[in-house]
Amino acid sequence: MRCGLSWGTCFVPRLLSLACGVSARRAIVMAAGSQTPQQAVVRSPQLEDKLTISLPLAGRMRNLDRPKSEALEKALGRLHSNAVPKADKKSKKRASQAAVPAQQDFFVGLYNGPTLDSELLTGNVSNEEAWQHGRLLVVGTQHYIIDLNPPIADKVELPGLPMVGYPICPVPTLLFAEEGLSQWQWYRSTSPGGPRAPLTSQSADHGQEGQTPQPAAEFEGFAAIAGATGRLYVPAKADEGCVLRVQCTPGSSWQAQGKRIGQPCFADTAHVQQGPALTAAAQRHPLTPSALAPPGIRVVTYNILADQYASREHAQKVLFGYCPKRYLDPDYRRPLILLELLGFHADIICLQEMDEKAFAEYFLPQMQQAGFEGHYTNKASSTREGEATFYRTSRFRLAARQDVILRDCFKDLLHPAAQGSTVADVTAQHAQRSKRAKHHAQFEPMLRSSPHLQHVLQGVATVAQMTLLKPVTQPNATPSPSLSPDQEMLLETSDSSPARAASAEGNICVVNSHFFFHPRASHVRNIHTAAVMTEVEAFIDETLNGAASCSDNTAATAAATAGPTSQRADEPTSAASEPVSSQRPAMLFCGDLNSDLNDGPPGVVQLLNSGHLPHDFWDWDFSAGFSWGPDADEEEAHPAEAAADGVEPMAASQQLAETEAAAGSSSDQDLSAVNGISLSIPYQLRSADDLHSPFTNYVRGYSGLLDYIWYEPQRMKVERAIPLPSLEEVKAFIPSERFPSDHLSVVCDLTWRACEAEQQHKSQSHPDPIAATSHGGAPAPVFTNTRNSPSEATSSSQSASNADASAPSPSASEALTPTQTTYPIAALPHNSPRAVSALSEGRVIAVPTDTLYGLAADANSSTGIQRIYSVKHRQAYAPLAICIANVSDLHRYCHAEHLPEQLLQQLLPGPVTLILQRRQEAPLCAELNPGLATIGVRIPDSDFIRGVCRDHGGAIALTSANISGGASPLCVNDFAHLWPLCAGVFNGMRIQADRAGSTIVDLSVLGAFKVVRPGISLAVVQSLLQSNGLRQTG
Repeated sequence: MRCGLSWGTCFVPRLLSLACGVSARRAIVMAAGSQTPQQAVVRSPQLEDKLTISLPLAGRMRNLDRPKSEALEKALGRLHSNAVPKADKKSKKRASQAAVPAQQDFFVGLYNGPTLDSELLTGNVSNEEAWQHGRLLVVGTQHYIIDLNPPIADKVELPGLPMVGYPICPVPTLLFAEEGLSQWQWYRSTSPGGPRAPLTSQSADHGQEGQTPQPAAEFEGFAAIAGATGRLYVPAKADEGCVLRVQCTPGSSWQAQGKRIGQPCFADTAHVQQGPALTAAAQRHPLTPSALAPPGIRVVTYNILADQYASREHAQKVLFGYCPKRYLDPDYRRPLILLELLGFHADIICLQEMDEKAFAEYFLPQMQQAGFEGHYTNKASSTREGEATFYRTSRFRLAARQDVILRDCFKDLLHPAAQGSTVADVTAQHAQRSKRAKHHAQFEPMLRSSPHLQHVLQGVATVAQMTLLKPVTQPNATPSPSLSPDQEMLLETSDSSPARAASAEGNICVVNSHFFFHPRASHVRNIHTAAVMTEVEAFIDETLNGAASCSDNTAATAAATAGPTSQRADEPTSAASEPVSSQRPAMLFCGDLNSDLNDGPPGVVQLLNSGHLPHDFWDWDFSAGFSWGPDADEEEAHPAEAAADGVEPMAASQQLAETEAAAGSSSDQDLSAVNGISLSIPYQLRSADDLHSPFTNYVRGYSGLLDYIWYEPQRMKVERAIPLPSLEEVKAFIPSERFPSDHLSVVCDLTWRACEAEQQHKSQSHPDPIAATSHGGAPAPVFTNTRNSPSEATSSSQSASNADASAPSPSASEALTPTQTTYPIAALPHNSPRAVSALSEGRVIAVPTDTLYGLAADANSSTGIQRIYSVKHRQAYAPLAICIANVSDLHRYCHAEHLPEQLLQQLLPGPVTLILQRRQEAPLCAELNPGLATIGVRIPDSDFIRGVCRDHGGAIALTSANISGGASPLCVNDFAHLWPLCAGVFNGMRIQADRAGSTIVDLSVLGAFKVVRPGISLAVVQSLLQSNGLRQTG
C-alpha cells in the first residue's frame, strides 16, 4: 500500500497512523500472526541523563543509548534504520526501485500497554516517559515486552586467594537489584583440579517478576554444596584442590510485596589451597569468641601494611627479603588480615596503611557482610593509601565525622591572607584560618623561627580521621525508672548498679591516624600530636553546638548516612547525620604513632599521658639536627615507612618561599631557632596496655612499640588487653607465612566507668589522679625528664668501664628511690647495648631467662651488688648466683676440672644452677657472697641474657625478679612494682614454665652431687649426673 510518504531517513509512526488509518496499521502489524513476545530490556538509572535499550534485532543484540529528554520518534527511527535489512552492493541497483515500498511497510511503534489494543504512543513523548515497564514494542514482525530496570548482576568478583578455613565473600556489581533480595549458591568442582570455566558468565535474558531463573545445578563438572546458600563461604577440607563456583541471582522488590528475579551470574575461584595451619591470631581468638555485651567495647588498631609497599621490588628483596614473595602477594595477605579482624569480634576497628583500592574492592564489602560500616581517608598526597575506620552497626551509628589535614593546620597559622572569587569566599576562608590560627597559636614561636620546619610540615601528608559514634539503643534494654533524690545519691556511691551501667554508656569520638616516620623527626610527631588533639576538641565542640552539620542538609545526610565512603584528604569532610546528645563524648586515639620506647618515653607518649610536654624534653633537642632535603641523611628512614607517609618534598619546596614571606623571615634575617616549645592538650590519656607491650613492629634490624590505643581514664577503663603474640609465637621477622603485616594488631576491651558528674576537662589542668588510675589500680605513669638522649646513652655505653668499684656505695634507701620511670622494651639483640650500659654503671636490670625473670647486676661491681640486694630486699647472708655466656667461661670463675667436659656440655646451657668452688682470682667483687668458698653458676638457655653477658665481657649477678619471699615472676607484669627501681626492663614475653625455678645441684665434691633445690628439671639432671658416674648424697 502506498501512502505518498517519504521514509528515507526517519520513521514516524504517528504519521503512519494519520495517513493510513488504524486498520491499515493493524494489518501490517498482524501480518506475522500471533507469536510469543521477546523481552526488550531498558536500563534507566535515576541519576543519569541517558537510558539504554537492549533487544535482539536483525540477528544480533542491539544496545541503543538515547537521551532521556529526546523525543520518542527519534529512538523509534533509530530502531527502524537498524531493523530494515540492508542490501549488498551487487543488489543495490536492482533493489533501489523497491527500497521505498519495503521501508514503508516496515512498522515500528510503542504501545501504552502490553497488547495491540493499547493506545499507540505519539512520537513527541520523551524517552523517559515512553519506555515504561510492561509496554509493547513492535519492530516489523517482532513483538517485545519492555522490561524496565530488571534486577541485574552485571558481574561477580572473587577477591583473594581461596584457602581452607579462610572466608570468601564475593563482590557483585548489582544494577537495580537489592543485595538482601538476591540469592546465592556455591558449587564445587566434582573432581580436584577441574573443570575450569570462564571466570564470569551471564545470560543475555532477564527474568520477569515472579519468575525463577533456570537453576544452574546443571553446570557440567560442578555440584551444589549443601547448605552453602549464603554470600559468605568458608572453604572446607573437602574443597582443597577444587574450583569453587558461586552463583548470584539478583532480586529486587516489586509493587506492594512482590519480588523480581533476574538472571544468574557466576564466577569461579582459583583452586582452593591449604592456608597456614596456625594463623597470626590463633592464640588470641579463643580470648575473643564473641562480641562483648554493652556497655563493653572491643577496639582494634592495626597497621596492615599497604599492598603497594609490600609489592615493591625494594621491599621484596631488601626490606622484607626474609619473607617469600608469595606471602607478600595481596591475594594471600588480605584473607589472613580479614580472618584476623573478624575473629576478634570487635566493635571499633582502626586500620592504617589501607590501600584505596583494597578498601573499595575488598575490605569494605567484606566488612559490610560481617555487619560493619566504615569510611576511608587518603593521605594528603598522590600515594593512594590512608586510614580506614570501621564500626559494628548493631552497636553504633555514625553521628558525625571529619578529617584533619595536618599541613593545613600550620599553613593557616602562617598564612593569614585568604583568596577567593567572591567577598563571601574570602570572608569564610579568613574566618576558618583565623579559627585555626587561634587553636594552634602555641606552635607559632617554633615555626616562625624555623623556615625549614615549616617546609617539613608542609611536605608531610599525615591526616587523621575523627569519627563520632552514637551507641545504638538495645531493643531488650529496660528503661530506667524514675529515681528519687535519695536513690540518685545512693547510685553516686555504687558502681555496680544496673541503672548506673545503662546510663553510663555514651558517645565516642574515635581518632585514627598514622604519624610521620623518620628516626630523627620526633619534633614533627610531637607537634602533630598536639595539633590532632586540639582539632579533636574543636570538632567535638562544633558537633555539640550543631556547627559540624553541613549547611546543605541533603549533602550532610548523604555524606554521613552513606556509611562507606572513600575520601581524599584534600576534600574536607564534615558531616552530621543525626542529633548528638549534649553529653561530651569520650575520646579514643588509635593508630601507628611511629613513637617507640626504645630510647625512653618519647614526647608523643609524654604529651598524651600527662597532657603537657615541657620545652626541654629530651627528644626536642634530639630532633634539632633533623634535616630534609638533598643533603639529608634520609637513608636512616625505613623506606617503606617513608613511602607510607606520602611525603611530597617538591610540593613543600614550592610553598617554602611563600611560607618564609608570610612568616616574615628571610635568609639574612637573624632569628634565634627555637628547638622546643611547651605544649599542652585538653586531654590526659592512658595507653590500654599501660605501655607494657614489648613490640608491635618486628622486622630485621628493628623492633618496637609503635601501635597504641589511648583512652580517657576518667570516662572509661580497660577490662582486658588481649595479649600480643610472644616471641616464641612470632618465631621470625614479620611479615611471614602466618603474619600478613610487619605490625601486630592491638586489641583491648573497654567499658564505661560508672556514671559520674559531667567531666569539665576543658577547665581542668590536672584530672583527678584517682580517676586516672589504670585497670590494675596503679597510678597513671608520670614521665620525668631525667633520662639522657639516645646519643648520650650510646656514648656512655661505649665509654663506661666494666667495673664500678670506685663509685660511692649507695644506701638501701637510695637504691630504692626511683629516679625515672622505666617501661619494658624487647629482649632482642639490638637492645643488648642498653643492658650493657646499665650494668657498666652499676645499675640493676630485669631480664628473662629460661626459667624465671631475674634481676641482674655487674658481678664485679660493689655498687651493683649492693643495689640488687636493696631492690630485692634480700638478706645480706643470702647468696647470689652468677650468669655467664658459655661453658668455656666457667673455668674463669670456679673450679670444674674434676667434672667430665661432656657432662658440662650436656647440662649447659639449660635450667640448672651448678654450685662449684669459687676461684680466688675470679673477677668478682668482694661484696658478692662474702665468706663463701662456693658459688652458683648459671648459663640459661636464653639467647638474650647470654648475649648480654657476652657483650658485657664478664659475669653478671642474678636472682629472681621479686621481693624476697614473693611469687617467682614468669612475665614482666609480675614485678611491675620493681620497674622504677631498674635501669632497664627487658621483655621476652611470658616464660613457658612453672615457678619452681632452676634445678640447683652442688657439684663441688669430687664424684658426688647433692640436690639443693629440685627446680623444674630434677629428673633430667639426676639422670645425666648418674650416667656420668656421680653418686647422689645428702
